[in-house]
Amino acid sequence: MDEMIKLVILIESSKILRTEITTQINSIGAQQIMECASPCNEHRQIMVGIKSGLLIIGNNHKTDSSLKLIKFCRVRLVDWTILVLDHLNTDESAAEAFAAGADDVLHIPFSALEFKARLKLRLQQTAHPENDDRQAIKNTLAKAKLTQTELEIMNLLIGSGGKIVTRNRLSQYMENRDWVYGDRKYDVHITNIRKKLKSNLKSKYMVKSVRSVGYYIQETSVDG
Repeated sequence: MDEMIKLVILIESSKILRTEITTQINSIGAQQIMECASPCNEHRQIMVGIKSGLLIIGNNHKTDSSLKLIKFCRVRLVDWTILVLDHLNTDESAAEAFAAGADDVLHIPFSALEFKARLKLRLQQTAHPENDDRQAIKNTLAKAKLTQTELEIMNLLIGSGGKIVTRNRLSQYMENRDWVYGDRKYDVHITNIRKKLKSNLKSKYMVKSVRSVGYYIQETSVDG
């Protein structure tokens, strides 16, 4: 790394894990480390005053407070690096973290060596986004002129790696509630997304439907 991390906010319910991570961060170098067991509004107030930093957050909280803080950080603080500690260890939990804006997801348990290696890589990619494939995806989607809601839906679909995202999972992710039969708001969003992708990206990404199940993303070989 070229320079020391200015601020690290570490949010994790396990005291043992916080201690292990703090040791690893200190070995890399950080000016200040803030530890906490769960997310709170104070974190947002502190983060907005710092141009770049590191957010490490566990996803084992009963509410969606972790995802909300990740989304806030990604939208408002683009130069921050976000690392999620995945206690759930499912494809869905990782996809939701990436869709919210995480730079990386570490499945628990993980070794100190893996943590340090992946953290260094993500910090380098944040410092040099031109070498990051995720930045290329972000730039591509920007051309589609999606709304914030549409962008979050696309991020979830892309983060799911081609697997089907059900309407219920989409509703849980977007609104933290179960999908109600007959609610077609997501069908409307998907229709609008398809129009914008076709118009602005020449169908580089295609959103496919599986009747009565949900949606999945397909990347085409069309250039441009």
